[in-house]
Order: sequence, then structure tokens, then C-alpha cells
Amino acid sequence: MKTDLRSLSGRTFDVVVIGGGISGASSAQHLAAAGYTVLLVEKDDYASAATSRSGRLLHCGLRYLAPTYSLFDFFRDPRRFKASLGSAYRSITASTEFRSTTPELARPMTLVFAITRSMPYRGWHVKLGAKLLEWSNFGRQKLKVKIHSPEEARKSVPFVGWVRDADAIESVVTFEDHHFNWPERICIDAVLDAERLGAVVRNYTTATGLDQNPDGSWTVALRDNASGTTAAVQGRILLNMAGPWIDHVNATISDGRPVSRKVIGIKGSHFLVRLPPECQGHGIMGTNREGEAITCMPWGDLHYVGPTETVYEGSLDDVEPTEDEIRFLLDELNHFMPGIKLSRGNVLQAWAGVRPITYDPAFPKGRRIPFSVMQDLRQDGMRNALTTTWAAIMFHRSAAREVLAAVRRKCKPSTAPKEASFAARRFPENQNSPPLLPHYPEVKIADLVYSAEHEHPQHLADILFRRTSAGWNAAIPPEAVRRAADAVAPVLGWDEEKRDSEVEAFLAYQARYHLQGGEGEWRS
Repeated sequence: MKTDLRSLSGRTFDVVVIGGGISGASSAQHLAAAGYTVLLVEKDDYASAATSRSGRLLHCGLRYLAPTYSLFDFFRDPRRFKASLGSAYRSITASTEFRSTTPELARPMTLVFAITRSMPYRGWHVKLGAKLLEWSNFGRQKLKVKIHSPEEARKSVPFVGWVRDADAIESVVTFEDHHFNWPERICIDAVLDAERLGAVVRNYTTATGLDQNPDGSWTVALRDNASGTTAAVQGRILLNMAGPWIDHVNATISDGRPVSRKVIGIKGSHFLVRLPPECQGHGIMGTNREGEAITCMPWGDLHYVGPTETVYEGSLDDVEPTEDEIRFLLDELNHFMPGIKLSRGNVLQAWAGVRPITYDPAFPKGRRIPFSVMQDLRQDGMRNALTTTWAAIMFHRSAAREVLAAVRRKCKPSTAPKEASFAARRFPENQNSPPLLPHYPEVKIADLVYSAEHEHPQHLADILFRRTSAGWNAAIPPEAVRRAADAVAPVLGWDEEKRDSEVEAFLAYQARYHLQGGEGEWRS
């Protein structure tokens, strides 16, 4: 299935894309559809880093219209208002587009905002902002804003009875929003569609060095992580879509030229819990005691809580949630909503990732607006090289179109254009196949086999966390992990020793990077 790396040595592509997260995958898909010859390489598995560690929101953008201190904030700083309005418009446009083309991977939810007398806005301000957004989007997405009195909300709206200072609530606003159901699959589908359109795609392939040629093209040195095989390819255009690793990739230029810093890594951790049934489909957003956002969002019949916001200076290849971070989130959530009464035993699993936020020395934790900033690296002496910083998953298609437009200004495609497909890929129906987990019938043994045959996995975590959703919805016990390994072993050529090592590696992965194994029961 995977193109042998040695066969690529010496080949020239219109565009070489480094990084197989959602930014690189979507860019490769759009470029291949436009007729460019594309090579996409990813040093780990597709969607294995920031893409799979996101907050999962497919947000309508309403929160970007909220002032920090007063409604006069925007009058005092028109540029900030313009940026906020732009992010809000871009958000609702992206949400509408994704839900119309890929409805299977978007879930509706109801967001809850408790508005207190100390806040700089009222319920009618929120409703006015929603109307402005709906109007800007030509009414294609209705936000269904409702304003509830405190008395009514305490009886009918989840979370309201738990919040701190409930007596200070002036009104409660609810509106319809969405989140991504399974972000990893969105990325995997984009990679596979890029391959269908003619792109060459390789995971577990590291770009070890960059060299700019006199004509402005690039030579990229590659290494197969499993075999150690190496190759060198040519690219007329270089796309550094490595997310948190952007600066690391730029630093591999052979002539050692200095390249200005592009990203700052901000670590965000989340955890999953099971709340009472009446909370399903509802989420709430608030502010922690450090003035940063804290959210409790629905995830099927579970909820996830987060994120943390800390500057990360550790190894980007080894990002794991810590007990201190879980404690911090529990403390902040319990302070925000004392009535929720969560403890460590309620945590089903956790995850952590590093977000590649645009570096700006004026902002200690990076410049947050705008999102998905395309940067031409020519200013650093890197001709015909582009990157995207602070690449939010909800803007992956609009960002890819910006990249495509920039590439078109630099060179013409080598082949005829084709039509991309944004529909969610489906596993073939197989009614005779049992589920991997009896309590989670959405993932069948046959799905694992199909994935092993057609979707470039190398390890069990690739299949159980990214190509299927099994790992995100339930802890997978050792006996089920073994069943999964036995099912895919004939396809992937694993002998008994390799099966055993994959089972052990997956169980260790679950324990270390997801902290699975909590009691998971709701305690009233």
C-alpha cells in the first residue's frame, strides 16, 4: 500500500508538504485537486499530535463578539473589534460549510451561558450578536438563541443549579452550536482523498534536512522511521505544516541560516467524565480563576473538561497529561460550579496536546487572533516556502484554500484539476462482524481489518484512536486489545512476537497518554 521510500529518491514534486496533521492533510488534498503533484510526509501517524488533542469545537463564533470588560472596549479599539468580527464571521462560515459537506462528523449541542450582573453584557446583547452573525451568514445557520429567567433556567437548563453565586444570575442564554465528532477521522479522510487524487502520502517518515537549490526549489532529505531507509526528493514549493514542530523543521536548513521564530507551544489538557443523563447534549463555558476559559462540553454520552493553558518547553514527542493538571482542572471546575462535585475518581480518561500558537513577543502565550495564519517564509530568506501557524481544525478548509492561492501565485500545476471529496468515508457494512467492545457496537472487528488493509496504519493506536473511534469512547481492556491485534496481524504481517509487543505498547499508551482506568461513576 505505502509507496516505497527508495522509489521516491530523485523525484520532483510541485509541492512537498511536511506534516500530516489537519493543516498538511487539507492542504495536500486541495493542492492535489487543483492539479499539483504532491508529496505529504508525516514523522508519526496522521492526526496523532495537535489535531487529535484539540478542544473539538466547531464553534459558530459568537464568543468572539464578547467584550472583556465593557461594550465600549470595541469602540476604544476598532482594530480589535474588526479582528473579533472577522474571527466570528470566519467561524460561522466554516461551521456552515463543514456541516453541509460532512454532516456525519459534526454533532449539535446546546451551549449554556449564565449571565451575572457583574458581566459587561446582557442576554439581549448576546441575542443581538447572534442575529448579526446569522445575517452575515445569510441565515444559513440558525443559532436558536433563547433567554431564560434564573427561575426558569434552574428548573429546565442543565448546569445552572450548580454554578457559583447563583443568586447573582440575571439571565441564562442558550444557543445551538456544534463540535467535531472524531477530529482524527477528518484528517485521515483528507489524507486518503489526497492520495486518491494522485498525491503520494507517507506516515512515519521524517524530513531530516532542507536544502534550497539555486533555482529556488527545495531538496528534502527523508528517512523511513521503521526501516531507516533514506531518500532525497525535490519540491518546487515547500509547505512546512508541522504544527508545534514548525521551528524545528525550519532549523534543519543545511546552510544554517537564521529563521525567525514562528510558534509558541501552549499545552492544553482535558479529561472525560460521565455526568447525569440530563446533561447530555449540553455544554457550558466559563472563566477560571486565572481569567482563562474553562469548558465542560458533551462528547456522546460523556463530557470533557478543559483546557489548561501553560507554556510548554518539554519534548514535543512526549506530551502527556499530568495529575497536577487534572487536579487543577477539577479544582477550577468545582470552583466554577460547586454543585458538580467532581473528584479524581470520576475521571475516565485524559489527554494533552501542544497548540502551535502564533509567536509574538508582545503576548506571553502567543497571538490568539487571527487563527490559521499563513506565512510566506520569503521574509526569512526561504523562497518558495510557506507555513501556517495557530492552525485551528475548524478553519482547515479555508486555510487550505489560502495556501492553494499562495501556491498558485508561485507556480502552475503540472496536471489537470480533479474534484475533491469532503464526504466522510464509511466502513463497508458487515452485519456478521462482532463489535470489538460489546458496549460500544459502533466499531466492529471488520472495521479494524478494513483499516489495516486500506488506511496506512502501523500500530494498534493508529487504528483504535485515529482510524476508528474506539479508544476515545471507552477504555479498551487487554482481552479486546488482543482481539484487535489478532484481527489485523495477517494484514500487517505481524508474527506472534510482534502481536504481543503491539498489545503491550497499546496498553502502555492508554495508561500514559490517556490516564485510563478511573472509576467513572457519577457521585451526587
